Amino acid sequence: MKNMIGKGILSEHQILESISQSVIVVDLDGIVMYWNKASEDIFGYTKDEMIGQPLSNIYPDFAKEKLENDLKGLRDGKEIRGHWRSITKNSGVIWIDLKTKAIKNEGGQTIAVVASACNIQQLKEVEQELEENKVKAENILETTVDGIVTSDEEGRILSFNQAASDIFGYTEEEIVGKKVSILMPEPHASKHNQYMKYYRDTGKPKVIGLRRELTGKRKDGTIFPLELSVSEVKWDDSKLFTAVINDITERRRLEREILRVSEEARKRLGQDLHDGLGQMLTGIGLISQNLARKLKSNAIPGADEIQEISDMIKEADEYAKSLAHGLIHVDVEEGINQALMQLCKQAQKFFQVNCNFVSDFNSDIYNSMTKTNLYRIAQEAISNAVKHGKAENIEVLLSNENGIVKLEIIDDGVGFSKTTNRNPKKGMGVRIMGYRSNVMSGNLDIEEIDNRTHVICSIPIDNI
Repeated sequence: MKNMIGKGILSEHQILESISQSVIVVDLDGIVMYWNKASEDIFGYTKDEMIGQPLSNIYPDFAKEKLENDLKGLRDGKEIRGHWRSITKNSGVIWIDLKTKAIKNEGGQTIAVVASACNIQQLKEVEQELEENKVKAENILETTVDGIVTSDEEGRILSFNQAASDIFGYTEEEIVGKKVSILMPEPHASKHNQYMKYYRDTGKPKVIGLRRELTGKRKDGTIFPLELSVSEVKWDDSKLFTAVINDITERRRLEREILRVSEEARKRLGQDLHDGLGQMLTGIGLISQNLARKLKSNAIPGADEIQEISDMIKEADEYAKSLAHGLIHVDVEEGINQALMQLCKQAQKFFQVNCNFVSDFNSDIYNSMTKTNLYRIAQEAISNAVKHGKAENIEVLLSNENGIVKLEIIDDGVGFSKTTNRNPKKGMGVRIMGYRSNVMSGNLDIEEIDNRTHVICSIPIDNI
């Protein structure tokens, strides 16, 4: 390049005039001495309009004091750089990226200042738009009624909105940087790293992309039911996870009340069947049987027909008693083990199947509604296995493992996949079982393993 300039091919002036960056030279009083073509394009003033004029012409009024301070600093040999607002010939305000440097003589004294500037107005507009969008997003996150928590692949919390603070009791300052497992009860808190590793290794999510009803843990240690949905976002070479959380404590309270009222209505209906309709059918059956005997002893025609009616009434009476028994007989006060054992004995008697109960749950459940719900889930699963699955062998298992109480009903019936009558997603009985499981903050799963159907209700022991 030096050779090209030295030989006259290119002059320094031609180079400065051809670049797209503004180059300005001013004296120590701020009077313009040089103004290249790019300066004309950026600021709108021609050379003739600016050379010999003060540089303050391109400074807004609010920035002229800053210009004086900058010139003083430049006289002292300082370099100044940064983003400034400038004014164009048509009075438009633009942002420029400015770099300045003192020009010194051989004695080291500053004699002038050279400045280079780029128009960064579009960049500033983009930055402003991004900032406005960020503020809008933050306002939305802070005002939404849903708790929103973001975390990284290591499970560290990155953000925690106000609704999440209201739900869990932590402030954002307290919780950001901590592991998300702090918001979980055991055993999920201890297993969270294992869950994340399983997802990274297999790509199979347990909660990501799904809406699940689980339990959370507040700052004060309270365990409560929540509804959770987690989405995944790829960011550069990493992943971020956003959890949307709803506290469903009140919903659970209302659902439990509905089940309590429903259970009472069920018992009243069963009692009415047993004491009202059952007794009436028993009385009618006895009368018709006596009438059949009288007709037969007197050789009066119609005795056989009356006897047939009597037999049908007796059958209806037994059926009514069976219905009443299923509606009202929930003897859970002696303990959940005793209640489920008695249920299996009744199933063997009424359905003529092998139904066995096995338990390693050595404690008891003190909430009678929870015991009733477990009993009803087992009762419905046994009924489905017999009526729809045509099962001959049924096992009812109750266990406690790692803080999870598990009720499992296994049958050798035809399975859900082989009959449309046993669709686990559409059957009313299955939906009611899932509903009962939910009010206990548990999960209901239905699986087919080795030609056997497994109905599994899992409940955190802290919730029973």
